[in-house]
Amino acid sequence: MKQSVKTKKKFKFPSTITLLALIIIVVAILTYIVPAGQYNRELNEATGNTVVIPDSYHTINPSPVSYKTLLSTFYNAIIQASSLIAFVFVCGGAFGVITHTGAITAALNKMIEKLEGKEEWFIAIVMLVFCIGGASYGMAEETIPFVAIMVAIAIKMGYDPIVGVSMIIIGVYTGYSGGAINPFNTGIAQEICGLPIFSGMGLRIALSAGTLIIAIHHVSSYGKKYKKQILAGEIEPDFEDYVADPALTGEIRAMTKMDMIILCVLFLTIAVLIFGVIKYQWYFEEMAALFMTMGIVAGMIYYKGDFNSTMNTFMDGAKGMAGTVLVVAMSRGVLLMMQSGGIMDTFVYWLSIPLSNMSSVFAAWGMYISQGFINYLIPSSSGQATAVMPIFSSVADLIGITRQTAILAYQSGDGFWNMITPAHATTMACIGIGGISFSKWFKYAFPLILKWSVWVFIILAYAVFTGYGPF
Repeated sequence: MKQSVKTKKKFKFPSTITLLALIIIVVAILTYIVPAGQYNRELNEATGNTVVIPDSYHTINPSPVSYKTLLSTFYNAIIQASSLIAFVFVCGGAFGVITHTGAITAALNKMIEKLEGKEEWFIAIVMLVFCIGGASYGMAEETIPFVAIMVAIAIKMGYDPIVGVSMIIIGVYTGYSGGAINPFNTGIAQEICGLPIFSGMGLRIALSAGTLIIAIHHVSSYGKKYKKQILAGEIEPDFEDYVADPALTGEIRAMTKMDMIILCVLFLTIAVLIFGVIKYQWYFEEMAALFMTMGIVAGMIYYKGDFNSTMNTFMDGAKGMAGTVLVVAMSRGVLLMMQSGGIMDTFVYWLSIPLSNMSSVFAAWGMYISQGFINYLIPSSSGQATAVMPIFSSVADLIGITRQTAILAYQSGDGFWNMITPAHATTMACIGIGGISFSKWFKYAFPLILKWSVWVFIILAYAVFTGYGPF
């Protein structure tokens, strides 16, 4: 007799886009359940922002969303987020060209040669480089191509794959989370809160600098401990198959003059970006023009004047941003649903009740912790910014802390907690390439999150006490 064997389907965590779609449906249902409410708002003449008037919350007539409104949400969200979506596509295309040239990979290889025997310095420099990438242009998914080579390098230096992955992913998020001029968290959040783009840069740089120092110490200490355990025979390396697999390590080539020129173009672009944002308050249009110029110049250098190849590579990079664009649109849809149903201010009111009973410092800490848990539901920074910041900014107005402080809490809870978020695609891809299980990575990364959180609490307390403002 043939026996039928029933196989249990393993639970598969939904993708970001699926989660956001489900959240939109849930929010639409909630518009029939949650009482509609509204705060009165007024124009703050000093800042030019429209702010919530404390103690003005009142219920309004319910306006549950219709089936037609629900189905048209995605279209309307794209319309509302059109400027951001265009900017994301330009960024993806421009940095796709830079990545395709291989200049960054060649520079890393050159650095390895110069720092042979000085492994701790190598770890610190690599993490600093990726920290700058995360802080400046929101480097995140772009790190994935570098993981395999860095894991191979870490193994050659006597470490295990965790050190190689850490140099990339932890390094980049020390800068990404502070977001000095990161368009994907700081830029979007400040746009929503009505603050000058990339204002308040000083304290965010301090946040990133402190977390980078903590991260370097964490990674280096782990590396030292690992080497001691290997020498003492307490553990055995278990990644021989990884080293022998050339598909993972890739080809390492020598650095050329062309690479140096392309890297100069990249660094010059970042310098001009910083100057333009600080001096002239550049926005998405100006920044997109700058990145477009960088991509074309780098491509023309690499392809020796072949404009067709340059633009084809640009298009390939832009195509890679399609997923991000969908996330941006879907996350903006969450906001549209809450606004259409009149329940946005109701959630603000409910969230403000426990926070308003705390001191301002504890309220800022509460925002950070709550954002960390929200990160498990919406791993996308841009998605969280558009869904969360309208609430956080209003709560900040009500409890007497600045919107800039609320943004700082959001950025920290988003970026740093990405290290232990199983739904975060970049983190999971990086540890997957390194052959590291999530449970092993979590055990390694969670103590780092606790260390980072202490530093975040200090920064947020300082922000509250000093009235951390736009500039």
